[in-house]
Amino acid sequence: MKKNIIVGAIVILFLMIVSSYTIFYRSQQPMLQAQKEATAIAEENANIQKVQDFYWYNGSETYFTLAGIDGNNEELYVIIKKDGGETTVLNTAEVVTESEAKSITQADKKPERILEARLGIENEEPVWEVTYKNANDTIGYYLISAISGKWLKDIENI
Repeated sequence: MKKNIIVGAIVILFLMIVSSYTIFYRSQQPMLQAQKEATAIAEENANIQKVQDFYWYNGSETYFTLAGIDGNNEELYVIIKKDGGETTVLNTAEVVTESEAKSITQADKKPERILEARLGIENEEPVWEVTYKNANDTIGYYLISAISGKWLKDIENI
């Protein structure tokens, strides 16, 4: 009797692990597919040879951004509009980088923790959307111009 209970518990545990892995794997497929397609566009339009990071930005429109190195060994951001594939290429030496955007947010908002930053386009201007967590466990979004580093918009206490 005890042996049957133990075997049953092991089978149920195994099925739960396999189910959890399957759900996680399937949930990652849209992100992986978007990154794959964005990489192909970045290789074609900006000669990206090595991808270092991928951002999925959802503002007024959706953009996929790749940070990478081109054939001339320059670091670039390639921002690709989801609908239509319109591409904007920025040299990282000429714009605010992810770490700089996080530092600006930390200095301006003094959050408990910076969660992430995403690069996209709002009103035809490249922007960093930095997500942060406040001490009162609320989330905020801080939009910074990727060109000037100046504040554009802040959404707090979500």
